[in-house]
Amino acid sequence: MKKIILATVLAALGSTSALAADLGARAPYSKAPGIVAPAMPWTGWYGGLNAGWAGGGDGVSTTGTVSPASTVNAPIDTISMAAGATTSTRGTSGFVGGGQLGYNYQFSPLFVAGFEADIQTLSRSHRTASSSVRFPGAGAGDIVGFATNVTHTLDPSYLGTFRGRLGVTVAPTLLLYATGGLAYGGAKSSTEISQSGINATDPDEPPFTISRATGSFSGIRVGYAAGAGGEWMFASNWSAKLEYLYYDLGSATYSTGRLVSSDFQQTNFPGGGVGVVDTSAKVRFNDHIVRAGVNYHF
Repeated sequence: MKKIILATVLAALGSTSALAADLGARAPYSKAPGIVAPAMPWTGWYGGLNAGWAGGGDGVSTTGTVSPASTVNAPIDTISMAAGATTSTRGTSGFVGGGQLGYNYQFSPLFVAGFEADIQTLSRSHRTASSSVRFPGAGAGDIVGFATNVTHTLDPSYLGTFRGRLGVTVAPTLLLYATGGLAYGGAKSSTEISQSGINATDPDEPPFTISRATGSFSGIRVGYAAGAGGEWMFASNWSAKLEYLYYDLGSATYSTGRLVSSDFQQTNFPGGGVGVVDTSAKVRFNDHIVRAGVNYHF
């Protein structure tokens, strides 16, 4: 009986060892690979430099009105004098350049949102061409002529903006965006109006003199800026952009003084008197900017 029980135990142990050997020969367990999250290359801080062109805005106009101080008995002469001092012009183009700092957050493979602050230097000026106008004088057959030259200088010393940006990635490394927000800047404007008059019906009469009128404005203006652009990430930490921006800092009106001519007392101006015209200038601080830039992404 003991022999039978021992044989049974040995047989059972042999079967268990064979089963353990079979289990040990199986391939090791490995976890199935998960889904890899897509890269978001636009998220993070960035900073860079830009330069470009500014133009197409900054309209300026001057206005002349007959002053209550005018004593000319024939008012048509001073009315003509005021009309000759009323002009308008647009600005010239100039250079713009500066730097920017911003932050992007790519909240999906397709959309990017962020903000950007920049500061720019601007170089602009105005100069009107000389103009000559003629009007009927007060006397029979009189023709009064006025030659007017207006020189306007605009010096927007700097421009800063703080704008939001919202963009779409048309490719993983190419971003198209719209932008808009606050704009501010230091604006200076000065105007000089010079005028001379003649009795066009009598070429022997010398031109009569008119005093110059001048005025200026200086201050900090606040407005808005809006635009659009494209940015290409051409390396792991570098991108290049091309951007259009329009800004508007509003307008300012300032006095440019009086044009005064005592030569209306000459005998060829019936009734004599002193011609006085009050003048003013109105300037609009706005512009279109096209600029290119490069950014380093931290």
